[in-house]
Amino acid sequence: MNIRVRKIIAYRTIASLLLFISIALTSFCLYKVIVAHPENIVLDLIALSLTLVFSIAQIIFILRGKKKESHLLDIAFNTDGTINKVFLVFVLVGTGVGLGLDILTIVILCTRLNTVSVFCSMFIIMAISSYLVLNCFIYIAFCFLFKKRELTLEDYAK
Repeated sequence: MNIRVRKIIAYRTIASLLLFISIALTSFCLYKVIVAHPENIVLDLIALSLTLVFSIAQIIFILRGKKKESHLLDIAFNTDGTINKVFLVFVLVGTGVGLGLDILTIVILCTRLNTVSVFCSMFIIMAISSYLVLNCFIYIAFCFLFKKRELTLEDYAK
């Protein structure tokens, strides 16, 4: 198996594992919201179910490609092989926003005496922002794995 196929398999494994973490967290949030019995449980369940469905669908699309190259190559890199800085900035901003929301929800859940609606809202925000952060990590991992490196004589010697 050549290095390119190994990189593709590593990317698909990393992406799937991160999305399984998202599924686990969203399932936990779904359980906590159902147990809390909020007034607007239908909207809460819709939001969490959609997050869960997006994660599952993304895993299916990622694993369906097997050893083929991802279409993310066209987005992540320019035609000359450099990293597309515009999308990288969007991903870094998304990571910052997602981490900020995750930290905010944890602080609010741990320090305040919350009502049921605030409790459920924080779990919904945490599930969605964690999904965002994990998708940003997938993009960053893809950029690191498939970044073109200059070949040296030592590389040819191997």
